Amino acid sequence: MPRAKKPTVDKLVATEVPTGRTDSAIIITLSKEELQKYIDREKTYFFRINPWNQNVTKVWLYIKDPIKCITHVAVVGPLKARGDLGPLGRSNAAFNSGILNNGRHKFKAAYEVTSILKLAREMEFMHIIENRYSKPTANGNVYADKMMSDELEEVPLQIIF
Repeated sequence: MPRAKKPTVDKLVATEVPTGRTDSAIIITLSKEELQKYIDREKTYFFRINPWNQNVTKVWLYIKDPIKCITHVAVVGPLKARGDLGPLGRSNAAFNSGILNNGRHKFKAAYEVTSILKLAREMEFMHIIENRYSKPTANGNVYADKMMSDELEEVPLQIIF
């Protein structure tokens, strides 16, 4: 007997914030080249499979090998769902039509990057480990620890845009 197909649910459900983490800041991992695309405004949105908590306004940018540091922070706008993005950009059109994906999973959430600021003092990976802060993940995002976020908030910032 053939299996019944599970109904596809397109409902946007925010990811849960673990205990001890802030609900207003996320850490994502990028390459140096990806960061440059955001700085140059070639990319203007973070696309995600699952939406973040509605209070997220800051995205700490962890740059992977060989840098291994949180170097910048992006300020993001509110959640946008499929069909909410403007017509400019190949990714925007693909997202709006529901075909923009990451492997098997389709992106359902988009966050506009409204500003990027550079930290005057980078937070190195070893500092993150030594203080038992949330470790950045290779291809995803993680809610920042409250203490980590508080420490990063104290670092002077230089406005990129």
